[in-house]
Amino acid sequence: MKELKKKINNYQSTVQNLNGNTYQVYEVDPYNQAQNFLYKRAMFGLKMFTPEEVAAMPKAKSFRIVRVHKRCQHILNIWKQEISIKWTNNMFLHYFGKHPFLQPFWENTEPDPKFVNTISFKDLGITKDMIIQKLVHEGILPPNFYTIK
Repeated sequence: MKELKKKINNYQSTVQNLNGNTYQVYEVDPYNQAQNFLYKRAMFGLKMFTPEEVAAMPKAKSFRIVRVHKRCQHILNIWKQEISIKWTNNMFLHYFGKHPFLQPFWENTEPDPKFVNTISFKDLGITKDMIIQKLVHEGILPPNFYTIK
């Protein structure tokens, strides 16, 4: 019952009442089709293509897409770990202060490239705009990403 109430509240918060008529308010994506294509290709790799498109694709192109996708996932995983580490360190500092028992936690705050961070972007407060800025900064997406038409 609580889940149903939560769904109803979520629905009601996205509905706008205008002159007695009810309208659904949709989130508008500020990026065009070409920008979304580059973003999705980096984020999802070959999974964004149909099996027929992958079969027709030259091997060099598919290898490049896979390489960029793996690099993108590695960069985002490290970034998520850095955000998680910063958040947990702030939490430990707030609740426990500089207690000597927690000294090993303060000393070892480097992200582990072998660990896969499974916390969602939403839970970490990371938006699509922030991801795109990070990928442009790291060279995954082109520097002129925002001007692509």
